[in-house]
Amino acid sequence: MNSSYNENFAKLFLRLFVGILFLLHGYAKLKYGTSFIESVLEKNNLPQFLVYGVYIGEVIAPIFVIIGYYTKTFSLIIIINILFAIYLVHPSEIFSLSSNGGLALELQYFYIFTSLLIILVGPGKFSIDEK
Repeated sequence: MNSSYNENFAKLFLRLFVGILFLLHGYAKLKYGTSFIESVLEKNNLPQFLVYGVYIGEVIAPIFVIIGYYTKTFSLIIIINILFAIYLVHPSEIFSLSSNGGLALELQYFYIFTSLLIILVGPGKFSIDEK
């Protein structure tokens, strides 16, 4: 195997890893609804139609990242989705540590930085973007 093949396989694995894990968040919203998010939007005096952004960010964007179509754009949408979640739900935890010593928002930071990594390295040859 040459390094180009390994690099493209690693990019595919990264896209699948981030996309599938984040899609599970969207699946929960599809299965259980978005009433919590609606209440957070109301509490922050934001319009209720923004709840559809959750479906875009947690269902549509991960699917497109998985298949590698407009990968960089949809990775950015995932980052924006997470930043909104931090701003609306976790603003006091941005630099906090959890009870076990890790960052309280380490999962959110993980998604932000792995999505940023996808933007920086691109989707790879095993994607629709790179024919």
